[in-house]
Amino acid sequence: MTTPTTIVVRYRSIDRFSKTRTFKTLAGAQAYAQRWVGEYPSLGGGYAVSDDGVGKITVTGASLRDLFPGAE
Repeated sequence: MTTPTTIVVRYRSIDRFSKTRTFKTLAGAQAYAQRWVGEYPSLGGGYAVSDDGVGKITVTGASLRDLFPGAE
């Protein structure tokens, strides 16, 4: 029996607000992450940043490309 993968998505903003959620499905994690930083954020070294530079997403259990398949 395989253990389901847990995806942990953390949002942080420049004003130090932080919120972390755990998901069992990629679809849920994608919706959450995209709600915070948009569908096409800028991808950096291990994080995704909103176009206005206010918010940042990090993830474990999945890749940023999984969360933002259309981002460059």
